[in-house]
Amino acid sequence: MKSGSRQLRGRSSFPLLWVVSITLLNGCQPAPEYQSRTIPEAVHPVLVDADMGVRFGARKAESQSSPSPELIYNLPEGWIELPVTSMRRMNLRIAGDPRTECYLTVFQGGGSLRDNIDRWCQQMGRDPLPDEELAALPKANLLGMEGVRFEIDGNFDGGMSSSAVEDAKMIAYILPLGGATVFFKATGPRELLIAEAETLNQFVEELRLSHAQTTQPPPQQSGASPLTWDTPEGWTTLGRKPMREVTFVAGPEARCWITILGGDGGGTLANVNRWRNEMDQPPLQEGDLASLPTMPMLGGDAYVVEAQGSYSSMGSAEEADWALIGLIRNLEGKAVFIKLVGPKGEVEAARGGLEFLAQSVKERE
Repeated sequence: MKSGSRQLRGRSSFPLLWVVSITLLNGCQPAPEYQSRTIPEAVHPVLVDADMGVRFGARKAESQSSPSPELIYNLPEGWIELPVTSMRRMNLRIAGDPRTECYLTVFQGGGSLRDNIDRWCQQMGRDPLPDEELAALPKANLLGMEGVRFEIDGNFDGGMSSSAVEDAKMIAYILPLGGATVFFKATGPRELLIAEAETLNQFVEELRLSHAQTTQPPPQQSGASPLTWDTPEGWTTLGRKPMREVTFVAGPEARCWITILGGDGGGTLANVNRWRNEMDQPPLQEGDLASLPTMPMLGGDAYVVEAQGSYSSMGSAEEADWALIGLIRNLEGKAVFIKLVGPKGEVEAARGGLEFLAQSVKERE
């Protein structure tokens, strides 16, 4: 895995820059830590507050007098970076497959939620969403803030600048911010995006803005996780995967893994509800966090999240009668997650192994 950054620029009076700076920097939170190397890249300004003349080069944008936030991301193994364009601030191929696209754009205004969802439905050859389905679209974290997530299957017509893909899937995020809208959009063959669903989910969770003056270059990847642990008896270690420090086989279908995210990982409540949503369970409220059980982990108490139901994670095929046990331990500058998921009987049988794993996890000295 490797990480990359692109600088986002606007005028000094641009409301998006002001809102993002206040949101991310208030309280002087420490910069996230990354265990992967930085990809050297030239600055490519995002002219979010520009008119069309500036955006397409007819006139120069006004110079900015204040530091700009940067777009920081970890590039999953096998994914490929493409050159950014006049519209795409991040431009990737998922799993290196030329039939896929994954990019982030920012537009002044950006249209209504209905306008954008209707356009995407049309691109996938599907009818517009009914009002009740539009209103029920799930909330999701993008750039550390709450946006809306949309997912649809169909035959992708290629939109304005892409190639058509039959039996495709589209996953998109919309984040209105100030006078602008941030869009994250991924398209490709349906089966491929299902296979990459967990990686894509973690990628979006880690995608963040960081102020240029406070951002430190990520350390070079040493090949070793910043954590150590003992493998529970009877479990098999699969090693590191994109966005995971380690993955374990805890049963024929049950899997358990450890993830580290910078900052608060997008927020404890957001992660609790993301896991509950994966099990088709209703969300909790902020006041419900205090009633969650805890488990000793990394010198403190980790929140314990348990749910049973039909499991589906960010586009993966639905699995009936499954269970999930998740642990969330917030540390200074990062959050550590342990997630065990699988058929209900296998997860219950692996409960003791999960408790052993949580107690064995330590920060590497």
